[in-house]
Amino acid sequence: MTTAPTRRSLRALDALAFFAPDIQGGVGPFLVVFMAGTLAWDPQRIGSVMFVSALVGLAVQAPAGALIDSVRRKPRWIAGAVALIALCLVAMAQWPLYGTILAGQSLIGAAGTLVAPALAATSLGMVGRAGLDARIGRNAAITAAGTVLWALGTGWVGHAFGPRAMFFYAVAMALPTIAAALLIRDRDVDPRLARGADAPSDDLTPGTVRWHDRRLVVLLACAFLFHLANAAMLTLVAQKVGSRTGAAATLWLSAGVIVTQLVTIPIAMAVGRWAPRLARKPVFLVGFAVLPVRGLLYLLADSPAALLALQVLDGIGAGIFGVMLTLMIGDLTRGSGRFNFALGLGAACVGLGAALSNLLAGSIAHAAGYGTAFVVLAAIAAAALALFALAMPETRGREARAAHAPAALTTAAP
Repeated sequence: MTTAPTRRSLRALDALAFFAPDIQGGVGPFLVVFMAGTLAWDPQRIGSVMFVSALVGLAVQAPAGALIDSVRRKPRWIAGAVALIALCLVAMAQWPLYGTILAGQSLIGAAGTLVAPALAATSLGMVGRAGLDARIGRNAAITAAGTVLWALGTGWVGHAFGPRAMFFYAVAMALPTIAAALLIRDRDVDPRLARGADAPSDDLTPGTVRWHDRRLVVLLACAFLFHLANAAMLTLVAQKVGSRTGAAATLWLSAGVIVTQLVTIPIAMAVGRWAPRLARKPVFLVGFAVLPVRGLLYLLADSPAALLALQVLDGIGAGIFGVMLTLMIGDLTRGSGRFNFALGLGAACVGLGAALSNLLAGSIAHAAGYGTAFVVLAAIAAAALALFALAMPETRGREARAAHAPAALTTAAP
């Protein structure tokens, strides 16, 4: 690609970042509410559905990234994945049997793994290395805004029209997602740039960066520990709030998600704006440092309002983490042709950490109370901070910062 992407493709990419990350999980945590409330399933049956679907998603994360590395027309793959997710949602709403929901949610977990690497690859293929920092920050901020709409819409539709309506709301959200993906012009996404090349004419050398590169291993281990500590915190807060607010717990949970996303928007934009001028590691350290502080502060907060106020810290951590993990993986896979494969490995580590986090925290809270669970999660977060600070090297060279060209994001062909 020798010219800047067209304005149409850039706007379609914005729309894709707004809608796609929300629909990729189907109805998300509201599925548990549907299974427990409407279907009256016992915890074991619900747990089996969530465990199997999570396992399927983890198993295909890295292969999905490798697939996105190898295919052309990456936005079309997003459209196909989202269409499959929509079909599964319709089937789950119409025939809410155990087998249907188990198979549907598993297919959703598998199809959803294509969305994040394809979105990142499309972004890199459109704006190149010079515009990637600002573009990833912009994507993260737009995604957070989309999550607010998704949480508000899903909660309202489910409350006003019944739990099954949540599935059809998600299907309705899938339609503009597919349209946005199809509006991105193929010629605006350079396939070499999308795989990690520095320039459209560069040769890709797959042996340059291996999955067992020490720096990548350390980064992925830190990502795993971060989400092992982070994922269960909101769940514990929701349970703690639920014990005090009863039927209003769902509204408080939605409020917690919205608070986090509203904070994530400016943080992600700021990180994307300043990342090209700064080293990666100090910025990422801030995101790691916020997490143990948040875990310990939960010990001091008892009212629902105080607990949710601490979600501001979650927004700070999420805004930094979502941008910097992608950028550091991009640094480590520069010129290798394995950018999306490494993103898939990162997503697998994040997903595994999140799954084990809820299992670990739930067991500890049941045995020793919420306070002990928050202390353990804060300790894991501190371990992640220490590992990143001591073992993770800087991934961005001075020459890359000097070569920064912010105009690559905003300049568009007519």
